[in-house]
Amino acid sequence: MLRPSALRQLLSQGTAGTIQATILTTRSGEYLDYVLRNDLQNQSVSSSSLNQSQKNQINVKSLCAIICSVYQSYQKLSHAFADILNYVIIDCDMYRLAIRPVGNHLICICADSNTGLGILKLKINSLADSLSSILNFAIYS
Repeated sequence: MLRPSALRQLLSQGTAGTIQATILTTRSGEYLDYVLRNDLQNQSVSSSSLNQSQKNQINVKSLCAIICSVYQSYQKLSHAFADILNYVIIDCDMYRLAIRPVGNHLICICADSNTGLGILKLKINSLADSLSSILNFAIYS
């Protein structure tokens, strides 16, 4: 059985420095868990933080839908060339996204636009390796 606390702890380890958010989602676009850097800094609960949390949840839902749509489009394109798509890095105006499949899930790291692409690649690969071991342990136990 998958322990939510272990998953949350793993995702929070990936959210440091210039990394703004770490998201675990299904391939259909439903988020399973996410950690925002602001949530780690603001642990106190108040009515204003609940409203901000609800706003973040809407953004995460939208981001998950976009992540899955982009990943599925690239996956269809890669089948035409018989390549295996390991990860996708998207460079936006304000953020850089790194997306990688882990089993039947997708892991996404959202970082500042000045984060190096090599750092993103290392973090997404490290996080995916750790997450796959947790998911495999949860499936087989």
